[in-house]
Amino acid sequence: MACLAIALLALAGCATAPKVDQIPQFRQGVVVADQQTTQAFVEINSFLRERQIDRVVLQPSINETQFITVLAPEDVEKWHRAFGLMDTYAQSLQALLDPKIRAGVEDELVGLGEAIGTVSDEQLPSGVAAGFSTLGGLLVQIKTERDAMAAIRKADPGVQAVFKTMMAAIGENKDDAIRGTVRSSWQVVLAGKSVAFLRAKSEADKRAISLSYVATLDQRDARDLSLVSLRRSLGLLADAHAELAAGRANGARDLLGILQAEHARWADRQKQIEQARSEEAAKHDGASQ
Repeated sequence: MACLAIALLALAGCATAPKVDQIPQFRQGVVVADQQTTQAFVEINSFLRERQIDRVVLQPSINETQFITVLAPEDVEKWHRAFGLMDTYAQSLQALLDPKIRAGVEDELVGLGEAIGTVSDEQLPSGVAAGFSTLGGLLVQIKTERDAMAAIRKADPGVQAVFKTMMAAIGENKDDAIRGTVRSSWQVVLAGKSVAFLRAKSEADKRAISLSYVATLDQRDARDLSLVSLRRSLGLLADAHAELAAGRANGARDLLGILQAEHARWADRQKQIEQARSEEAAKHDGASQ
């Protein structure tokens, strides 16, 4: 979809340089992706915790090792830190495009590049540090560059490297990286339901467990789709920056619009999932009374 949008826009008219009010759209895209990441991780942990409870009630005892937080709070913070660095970069570009506050911004970009160089691998999501290392090195080279377009073009390979490594960290397929880790956790939950099914004495109990098993499969797939959506948003951010670097501001604007629409669809899916979860909990409560 993104490639098609770019192709159509390329045919539509001549390239134009970004304006000062177009970079905030990119910054907003970074903020949206940051929020989407945090929300997706929190929801994944919440759903898995509920399913772990379902599994634990079948055990003879309970202890904290039976409850696993797949995406630890410190991992969420690492992603937030990474997006914060990209937001600082976008903020500097916004200032560089504004004649009123342009002075000294090039030094800020260099300073950001130097600061990125001091961020350790442990402070960023796994595998993402390499992309920031590329970006930091390119920003340091900007030095006294006062032309915003030249700065964007020079930084673009680094920005592409950052978003590429972020996308890789999320996972190219359902068994890769974070997506693979989350899926493995769901497999443990499903295994518990399989054991419960084998222990069930009546047809009614087996039917109830089967329904729960299918619902868990749906929840697992829905959570994976949230990560797929996040990965798509990161790709759209990368494409939007490439369009800015090429002087195709309209292309960047439309791609960021697609990102906003993607996030809106994702948010709607989250509401539907939450509603279904509430209805399922209400039925469970009603049946237990």
